[in-house]
Amino acid sequence: MNRAERAMVISFQKSGTHLMQELMLGLGYRIVGVPRPAPHSGPDFDDEQLLRIAGLVLSKEDHDELVELRGTEAFAERAQDAWSALVWHWHQRLGQQVVNRYGQSRLDVAARTTTNPYLPYSRFADTPPGLCWIFHELDIHRVDGSFLSEWVESGTPPLVLNYRDPRDVVVSMINFLEGRTRAGYGNFYEADIFSTILASKPTWEEKIDYALRDPSFLAHDQFRKALWLLNHPNVCTVRYEDLVGPQGGGSRARQVEAVDRVLRHLDADLDAEAVADRVYNPDSWSFYKGRSGGWREHFTARNLARFREQFGDLLEQYGYE
Repeated sequence: MNRAERAMVISFQKSGTHLMQELMLGLGYRIVGVPRPAPHSGPDFDDEQLLRIAGLVLSKEDHDELVELRGTEAFAERAQDAWSALVWHWHQRLGQQVVNRYGQSRLDVAARTTTNPYLPYSRFADTPPGLCWIFHELDIHRVDGSFLSEWVESGTPPLVLNYRDPRDVVVSMINFLEGRTRAGYGNFYEADIFSTILASKPTWEEKIDYALRDPSFLAHDQFRKALWLLNHPNVCTVRYEDLVGPQGGGSRARQVEAVDRVLRHLDADLDAEAVADRVYNPDSWSFYKGRSGGWREHFTARNLARFREQFGDLLEQYGYE
């Protein structure tokens, strides 16, 4: 199968990240980043791949010691530690919010594992092939400039931006934080805070009003921070409303067209119709209703007026007004 060796998707929170994951799995990628790992979606490295990963993370002395342990449980454990350290290293370099979402201990363990002083000088192209890294944000003011330079110079990894009507995002986030999805609201520590706050608001109008007023509310600024991605000609943009297809109240033609654009962006020689067949997965842990336009059932006139006042320009720029 021909396709780009590595890919990166920036999928806004509550904008159909599970759809993008299924799409990328259909292209043969394994998934790294914010989606909840599962046996069918996470990387599955052989010993040679693990040793190459360890070569990025470990000093020569530690790497030589790992080579001697091949075939033992200690090898599997230490190699997996090296892979985890590499993942968290790139979370940091890509400006991800690690500490408040997962805790400082993730970075502390990664730092103790890393003994190769040259890891900070590695390129994203040094990460294992066959992976799609999915994140909710790529804040240009937080990401390591060396990654931006690599992307500008090489065009890799190819970037895909996935977004959704911001009003539906607000409603979906409230449903998510109030535990209406199949497996609750996940493992981001910050979600506990906002879940408790929303539970104290007795009406949908009050919940939405709070979500719009609090600049720290989850996903509050993701549309504005990603305007550079939306406008960059080398970024493939995909809308949830197109990708969701007829099972989610959309159009099959628009779904296939959206999938085809992603395939061409990633140089994938696959049939868009066949890949589109597997995109919609209601069994995703974060899935609730998956419908477009649900905001109309919950936004009051007051909510809508406030939304347009604060975010009307974003509705226009993202093509929803």
